[in-house]
Amino acid sequence: MKETLPIILIVRCMQKVSLFWLLIFILGITPVSSLAQEDVGRAITFYQAGEIALLKKNYNKAIKLFEKALKVKPDLRAAQRGIGLSHALENRYKLALNQYLNILEKDPRFSRVLYYQVAEAYYRIGDYATAIFYFDKFDQLQVVPLVEFTVNGEKEQALEVELLSRLPSAIEACQVSQDSSTFQNEVQVYNMGNTINSRFDEYFPFLSNDQRMLFYTKRRGFREDENLYVSHYENNKWRKTRPVGEPFNSDENEGMSTMVRDGRKMFFTACNRDSVMGPCDIWEARVRGDVVEAVNPLNGTSNSDKWESQASISCDGRTLYFASNRAGGYGGSDIWFSRLTTDGYWSDPINMGPTVNTEKDEESPFITNDGRTLYFCSVGHLGRGDQDIFMSRKDGAGQWTNPLNLGPKVNTAYRELGFFLSADGRTGYFASDRPGGYGGMDIYVVELTEALTSDPMTFVEAYVKDSITQEGIEVRVQFTGRESLRTEKDGRFFLCLPANSFLPIGIDERTYRPYDQQFDIPEWDNKTFYPLTINLVPVNLPAPPQENKLPKPDPEPRKISLTKRYFHTIFFQFDSDEVNYDDIPALQDFVDRIQDKDIIRVEINGYADDIGEDQYNLALSEQRAKKIALFLMERGVPVSRIAMKGYGEIRDDRPNEQNRRVELKVFTKE
Repeated sequence: MKETLPIILIVRCMQKVSLFWLLIFILGITPVSSLAQEDVGRAITFYQAGEIALLKKNYNKAIKLFEKALKVKPDLRAAQRGIGLSHALENRYKLALNQYLNILEKDPRFSRVLYYQVAEAYYRIGDYATAIFYFDKFDQLQVVPLVEFTVNGEKEQALEVELLSRLPSAIEACQVSQDSSTFQNEVQVYNMGNTINSRFDEYFPFLSNDQRMLFYTKRRGFREDENLYVSHYENNKWRKTRPVGEPFNSDENEGMSTMVRDGRKMFFTACNRDSVMGPCDIWEARVRGDVVEAVNPLNGTSNSDKWESQASISCDGRTLYFASNRAGGYGGSDIWFSRLTTDGYWSDPINMGPTVNTEKDEESPFITNDGRTLYFCSVGHLGRGDQDIFMSRKDGAGQWTNPLNLGPKVNTAYRELGFFLSADGRTGYFASDRPGGYGGMDIYVVELTEALTSDPMTFVEAYVKDSITQEGIEVRVQFTGRESLRTEKDGRFFLCLPANSFLPIGIDERTYRPYDQQFDIPEWDNKTFYPLTINLVPVNLPAPPQENKLPKPDPEPRKISLTKRYFHTIFFQFDSDEVNYDDIPALQDFVDRIQDKDIIRVEINGYADDIGEDQYNLALSEQRAKKIALFLMERGVPVSRIAMKGYGEIRDDRPNEQNRRVELKVFTKE
């Protein structure tokens, strides 16, 4: 089974929809009594032949046959509708609108569903205001008895039920697109050229952090399997591509690939090879430059006996997003995510939910460096053509917002998929089979506006070394506000951190002196890693030689801390993230106490009681922490010094009203 299985499902779905429309068209040809019997027979013959051509996807032939039927019977609205549908299925929405609107002008009560078709066509050409008008018209006409419409059979009624269920999300898609059309139209899109693209298919691109090495999936022929290719950017152009070779590529399909931002590990789709549980699974590989090796299945339960594919890995390498048609989804292929546990196994996948997923196909997710924006492809959300690219952001409560279509420059009436964002967050790459390319799917580049990019992150590569030998040390590293980690054997560790933040590091290794240091993390272009070196001093290091022979004085007692700490607790009402009015003076007094201090860092930890759902309580605790952070920022506390986190509900012996709180800790220099 090919890696592109969901596309087969899409085709089947389209065939179903087309047949559904055609069953409605037949009902429109009944009033033919004004014609001679011979002409009636000719009109029906042409019309039915047009239906057959339409079912066989021979749209131009269908149009000609419907036109012949209209010559015999000029008021045959069903034939006009058939012409319109043929144009729509070929993504010629303006021509489809000409037919639809002509029908409604001459016969406003021909079909109520036709108003929905008109609205959808206006959406696809980017006229969102008019689309909303016709969606609303379709809704308003529901009070009119169905018998007043020419097409009023059971098929029309069944289709109306389906369309009414889609109507709220369709209107919302128009409203969101209308609000965002300004920045959508500002983006620039261009083809990557013939050193990358060919007359066959190229898709699923991803780039190294320095943007000088491009990996992508390629077919060398229409019947060839999918393989991974690589190209290097040299002398201001992309060089001729080559396959990465074995053991990555095989005689079966290797699909969408993605690399952890640390540059050492890749995730990809492996199909029909030994150890693959379903048609396709997600595997991992080690990367050294452009060499891909050590190919293995994932440990854990992220794969199943169903189709798993098209992975995207979070910046820190600990959350894997992917597409799957496994059980428990909303229909077709859905987007899921799995987390890496402390013992190195991938957890049971969690569905992204109905805001992202629909009853149709969602594919090729991409998560941004800050983990707060998800790009993905869909045929279930209201789009502009075959398959479109959407984005959804995580709001302050940790919920994914309604998807936003990336607009007419990125999405066309054709198919778009496989979005990837460069390490600096400014340039997107995707594939499309739009006209003007070299054939099949081509890879395109889009320069994004600020409104479409994510918050800046900095890739930090740190080494913990022995201060004498300068050899790397495998140790446990502690951080404030994040999980500890163990360095690799060479002393290396990698972090994705918000730009213009700070990183407190503590190391307590038995054979070395305790280490406690804070680093400022600047904004970085991420073409190279931001470097940190942590030198640990051995406990048995001899004291430096004295410049005189006077007796060495007794050493002063070692200071445990060079900081001073301030604490304050703020309590909240049930199910609220608003600071109580009576508590504001005390909070302001606390801020006044630290106002002139040399602040090292501020920790804001939010909590909730154990009433309600876990996910809701977690979001509420984050909102409470955020409100206190905003209070401090408005009063001059530097944002780069603030670290905030919500911990969700607390189950302990304290009354619930004491668990609805935020703990505020401020560390200053003495």
